Amino acid sequence: MSPMTRLLSKVRGNRLMVLQGPWILRFDQTGRFLLASGPGRAVRRGLDDRLVRTRTLPVRGLLGRRYEILEADEKPAFYRRVYNAALSSLASLPRDEARVWQDRLVRWTPEALTTDREAFDDVYLPISILPPDQYHALVVQITHGCSYNRCLFCDFYRDRRFHVKTPEELDRHLERLRAFMGRRIEERSGIFLGDGNAFVVPTARLIGMLEQIRRTLGDNVAGEFYTFMDTFTLEHKSPQGLRRIYDHGLRTVYTGLETGADRLRAFLRKPGTAREAVHALNVLKEVGFRLGVILLVGAGGPAFAEEHLDGTLEALRNLHLTSEDVIFLSPFMEPEDTDYESQARAAGLTTFSEPETARELLRWQQALAALPARITLYSIKEHLYF
Repeated sequence: MSPMTRLLSKVRGNRLMVLQGPWILRFDQTGRFLLASGPGRAVRRGLDDRLVRTRTLPVRGLLGRRYEILEADEKPAFYRRVYNAALSSLASLPRDEARVWQDRLVRWTPEALTTDREAFDDVYLPISILPPDQYHALVVQITHGCSYNRCLFCDFYRDRRFHVKTPEELDRHLERLRAFMGRRIEERSGIFLGDGNAFVVPTARLIGMLEQIRRTLGDNVAGEFYTFMDTFTLEHKSPQGLRRIYDHGLRTVYTGLETGADRLRAFLRKPGTAREAVHALNVLKEVGFRLGVILLVGAGGPAFAEEHLDGTLEALRNLHLTSEDVIFLSPFMEPEDTDYESQARAAGLTTFSEPETARELLRWQQALAALPARITLYSIKEHLYF
């Protein structure tokens, strides 16, 4: 961002946008920094005050991006630059509007912004992962952790035991959440129920939680609900119970199918067969739920490549997908906190190189293109709750 470039401010809705040459800076209605984007680079701020820098390389696609979390000693200088630019840009606004935004911006010194981390930690356990189209939902952790938590490829919830909140615990969580979000809560697009498998909560208890959330946050915020689900837990839900859940506003379910190849599912310690998973998802479709189906492209490496794609394509063809559903192609990332590496080595499995993974993603996109659902790429490295 060149200091010599002319600065221009625009107010869009309740947000401030600052134009500085090819760079665009965005601030929310409280004056908190949200995003800086320019040629081949971007820096985004999470609700927990993490700053993630993204660089786009000449390589096409998801794997052409590099991600880096700014260290604590880098953040003050970055914040000072973007806030100085924003304050300087206010001269382009009408005087009264400029005064309002100046009052909002000057409060957020680097020190003030860091307090969001402590406030965030008072509301949430770490939000380890979200579907990419839910980064701007309001996360309500009705559970902590994952009810299964033994998949070989996943280490998102190894730091906590599974727990379903009591009504009293949920009340405290919601009150702290409202205090932390303030008027920013009005910008949220629905409620995402965390953590890893909130759908496992017994039907009556889950419906009670949906009603409790809606009473506390109101219909404008809690108009619709979303969550993760493991297909092997659906046996505890009757069709009548699923209909009641749907009628109470939980309309979209995200599930990690991962693969339709049963041998690979067994290696990944994913319970149940592909046929059983497809049956469970079709039960949801009969009720009316929208699906987000997550697939691990590259899991099992070259040894499983053909079996993985062929089995998954067969499973997806048996799913009653519609244009409202989404299939996420997620490049496999080897986890740090499981014994995947040792198990893969013992099985003689190798991993794809980055160029090979890029070719696999393209191959999967082409193979799945005829399905009625939307196909999109999804890198867990991009995850940031903002």
